[in-house]
Amino acid sequence: MTAKAFYLQLAIVSLIAAATAFGINTFPQFADVQPIAWISLGIFVLLSVVMYYAGRKAAFSDNKHDFTNVSLGVTIGKIFIAILFILGYNQLMQPDSRFFIIPFFLMYLIYTIFETYIMMKLGRLNTQTDQKE
Repeated sequence: MTAKAFYLQLAIVSLIAAATAFGINTFPQFADVQPIAWISLGIFVLLSVVMYYAGRKAAFSDNKHDFTNVSLGVTIGKIFIAILFILGYNQLMQPDSRFFIIPFFLMYLIYTIFETYIMMKLGRLNTQTDQKE
């Protein structure tokens, strides 16, 4: 998978995520937590870019375990960041309701599905022919 193809797919997924964020923010329950959807969208876009380059580098590594290590590292890192984000937001903003979790986890779900798809594509790369892309 080329970087151009990755960024095109990331743009499409980000448009879907933005439409989802916009849609959920039209509900009155989410009016006071609107920024969390946009902040989490930005965080997950950055994480997706990091994941792509780390996964691509690992896919071409001589060590066959590098790709598995990167996959696990990305998954664990993303869960850790999600927990820190939720706890930090809850501690700093002290929201009246727990509705702030819904927009965040919708973004988490969208980008987790996307990253799984990308990692599957990267895992099938042929190191001899695909490295030139």
